[in-house]
Amino acid sequence: MSIWAVIPLLSFLAFAILAVVVLRQDGRRVNRVFGLFLIASGVWSFTSFMLHFNAYPQQALLWNEILVAALLWTAVSYYHFVRVYNDKPGGIGIYIGYSCVLTILALSLSGYIVKYAYIVNGTLYHSLGFSVYIVGGISAVFLISTALMLINRYRSSFDPTDRNRTIYLIIGSGIVIVSSYICNLTPSIAGLSIDHIGNITNALIITYAIMRYQLLNVRFVAQKVLAYVWLISCLGGIYAGVVFLGQRLLPSQPTYIIVLRTTVLVLILALLARPLSHKIEEWIDRFFHRETYEYRRALLGFSNRMSNIINLDELANEMLTTVTKALHLKQAKLLFQDLSSGDFTVHFAYPEVEGEPSGEIKFSADNPIVTWLHKENEPLHLGPIDSIPKFKGLWEVEKEQIMASNLGLLCPIKNRGRLIGILALGEKESDTLYSHDDLEMAMSMASQAGTIIENAQLYSQALVRANTDGLTELYNHRHFHERLEQEIARGSRFGTTFSLIILDVDLFKAYNDIHGHLAGDEVLRRIALCIKTSIRGLDTAFRYGGEEFAIILPEARLDDAYKVAERIRKTVGLKISSRATPITVSLGIANWPIDGVMKEKIISCADTALYRAKQTGRNRTCLSSDETKPETPVVGVEPEARSRALNIIYALAATVDAKDHYTYGHSKKVSDYAVALAEALGLSQDRIDTIRAAGLLHDIGKVGIPDSTLNKKGTLSDGEWGLIKTHPKLGVEILRHVIDLVSCLPIILHHHEHYDGSGYPSGLKGDNIPLEARILAIADAFDAITSPRPYRAQLSSQQALQELRRCAGTQFDPELVEVFCKVIEPTPSKGLEVK
Repeated sequence: MSIWAVIPLLSFLAFAILAVVVLRQDGRRVNRVFGLFLIASGVWSFTSFMLHFNAYPQQALLWNEILVAALLWTAVSYYHFVRVYNDKPGGIGIYIGYSCVLTILALSLSGYIVKYAYIVNGTLYHSLGFSVYIVGGISAVFLISTALMLINRYRSSFDPTDRNRTIYLIIGSGIVIVSSYICNLTPSIAGLSIDHIGNITNALIITYAIMRYQLLNVRFVAQKVLAYVWLISCLGGIYAGVVFLGQRLLPSQPTYIIVLRTTVLVLILALLARPLSHKIEEWIDRFFHRETYEYRRALLGFSNRMSNIINLDELANEMLTTVTKALHLKQAKLLFQDLSSGDFTVHFAYPEVEGEPSGEIKFSADNPIVTWLHKENEPLHLGPIDSIPKFKGLWEVEKEQIMASNLGLLCPIKNRGRLIGILALGEKESDTLYSHDDLEMAMSMASQAGTIIENAQLYSQALVRANTDGLTELYNHRHFHERLEQEIARGSRFGTTFSLIILDVDLFKAYNDIHGHLAGDEVLRRIALCIKTSIRGLDTAFRYGGEEFAIILPEARLDDAYKVAERIRKTVGLKISSRATPITVSLGIANWPIDGVMKEKIISCADTALYRAKQTGRNRTCLSSDETKPETPVVGVEPEARSRALNIIYALAATVDAKDHYTYGHSKKVSDYAVALAEALGLSQDRIDTIRAAGLLHDIGKVGIPDSTLNKKGTLSDGEWGLIKTHPKLGVEILRHVIDLVSCLPIILHHHEHYDGSGYPSGLKGDNIPLEARILAIADAFDAITSPRPYRAQLSSQQALQELRRCAGTQFDPELVEVFCKVIEPTPSKGLEVK
């Protein structure tokens, strides 16, 4: 066998192995057409080998005829492959090309192309006549078109990896073109296999491009080849051994019988050898992947292993650990969409890098990268991101963030066509490119993970909803008991301590009654926000129930918890209270294990401290240890008691005013007028404070009067008047249980008595009517006649004062009327504004 026969033989073997492996891979179009090109190249090499081998000289003409068509087939299939490589459809050129191949083959086999062909000393002598120009011209058109497509691909590509891969294909195709035409069109060397030197060079270049730039998974090729070699070697060894033993043990049997029986036996073994082939492939996989073998197997079986896991933390940890170790990555991260902002942010990372912010990289919902991942179903390489036109819209800050993240690949995680997450893979530890096998495994995991992750997210959200109060978004009562038990268990195990704060909103029921439950809900939300902003990150806040909240403070002593409680109390008073409706909170604190070791005992101690805070004036913080102290006067109790009474007064007054929009603010104005008159009379501060409170509450009994009677525009009937006249007694009945308001009761009861004894409810006369009640009667009448009413017109201030003077001595105390008129009448120096 001459060297000119060995060259095409080696070329044929290389193309045959590549073709078998490529066609066994996934059915992508580029793989199928690449395999077709390899088959055509292999046929060309094989016919050239048979021609130069010259085993049967009489067949030289036949092999040369096939060789001519195979040469054109190779050129057309290479053109076809490059079109698919450039993501172009086949087009009419492909149909014309293959039609030319079939036509040339038919003409050649009919004797119209090759006139004669024979081999002498390894050199081919043949004549193609004018047909050589036809075949050469058609081949030239396709090969030059191929080269131009590759050159355009190279010029238009911004991906360095793609450009490098394309330049290798350009060089390989150039070598094939040059070597083919030199060999076939130069008479002096036309009979030598120089074209196959170019062909095998092209095969080596493609192989190098495959290895370096992942046009094909070479490791996969090597694994399959080794597996087949092992299997064939085993079957070949069995075949040879059986034949040898058969000849020795059965010398009387003809050799062809032994060979025939052995052949049948080996064929049966080959059919049954599938488990053996799997075992051989497993051994080879272990050899190639070594310590990552088990992780790669886990990666491939991710769906089966993870389908029963619904805890998102456990799922993410298993997923990132497996993919990092299987692919030898420096890091891996999972990005999920933030429910509030819509941005994709890092929720999980492996390994956690100390000092590195967990949210170092994020993508907004309208980021071009997110848009691309949503549309495409393939991974995105971040290396050349700066040079890809479709990502030119990225901000410079975003590009710098991507480059600083050291991430190499983004894999979309989808479920039912919707992007629910991003698997971000870092650079490989070996600083090499991702192989085709790596990409397939990463995308396989991402596609399997879509449904599993969404199920885990739904479970996690359901768990959060089950443990969260819907109004305040704090943890709920059930979760409070769970966390308290966990904290007690942790403290018992590690010897730590913690404190418990229970908070209650003061007079919240009255606030709800006055302003409505929607306004009350808003107050609870704002208090929850105040609590969140006032505690540490490791502290946990809960809505304990109704208007009560609880805070667990791990590793906090009583004095630390007291500081936190006071910060909460002051923040609520500062941010939520207003002059019209003060909002305050009372807080109780207990500590584990100082106040007890059982859950019930800790809650009871904190609750008792809260009750003490309520009893001693509200709007304060009490420690559990305070409950054991004897009752002693507390500095500031009297002002606190006054504050407590004032809270009650404002709440009840607002309740009365809310019943009728015509009288809205009436109680406050009556109180102001009455206080002004009391101050003009020089009464003591205590009596003035009592008059102020009585002025606010003088109509509290009207809460029991039907709105239809209060708001009636026409004349009241005797029965309706009877109802109206009961409101002073009803007001006293309401307030008599409030100790702080006892001094107000006579004023409220008698503020409708007349100076001449014609009033109600007791018919008192003159000085028998309490002074404070006489003051309040004047203030009440003045505001009533200067305010609009549904049953009469509003009087001016001067008209109202004239009316008071007219009724002095009959309805009102005449001396008090004169003093009041002096207070109300505007002068350059003084005067009370009429509102």
